[in-house]
Amino acid sequence: MYKLTFSPASPYVRKVMLAAFRSGLDKQLELLTDDKDIRSKNPLGKIPIVEKPDGDCLFDSRVIIDYFNREGGGLIPASGKDRDTILSRSALAEGIIDASLLVVYSDRYAGGEVPSKMWLDLQIGKIDKSLDFIELDIVNWTDPSGFDAANIGLASALGYLTFRNVRDWETNRPNIKKWYENVALKLPGFNETIPVSP
Repeated sequence: MYKLTFSPASPYVRKVMLAAFRSGLDKQLELLTDDKDIRSKNPLGKIPIVEKPDGDCLFDSRVIIDYFNREGGGLIPASGKDRDTILSRSALAEGIIDASLLVVYSDRYAGGEVPSKMWLDLQIGKIDKSLDFIELDIVNWTDPSGFDAANIGLASALGYLTFRNVRDWETNRPNIKKWYENVALKLPGFNETIPVSP
């Protein structure tokens, strides 16, 4: 069994869980919702963390997804241009998640102060520009053999934007909206991993 330090609200955890479903490892995941040893496993105190059957721990969703790909496959091509494309798209999706979290945290950890408008505008700009870029290219994101790491990352990013009401990504982006509706129907684990407040 793999032990996953878990929060049902985290988009990074959702990425890992969707990757487990896609690579056929989901039945081997044990979810730890109250992990008292989190800093002994990752001194940054960040999730997700996966403890492997041998006791070794992996942290950072990108590292864990790479491991799941090596164990079960289907997430990242082994080599060549396709690998470069999937990794670049995955980084773009990750950047949307990062900027979304910074928007959420800028208010949550403001200590009663008004968050910097310049900072918020910078993060929202990253989200909007990334989504506008993807809107023009989303037709190329569909993997005929299933869902790769980039698809999983983007689905997690869009779900988090909606969950935290960070940004309206659907209006004026019909291609992404149609893509997401298809993902919601077909991506293994989609409904099981919809974010909720802990």
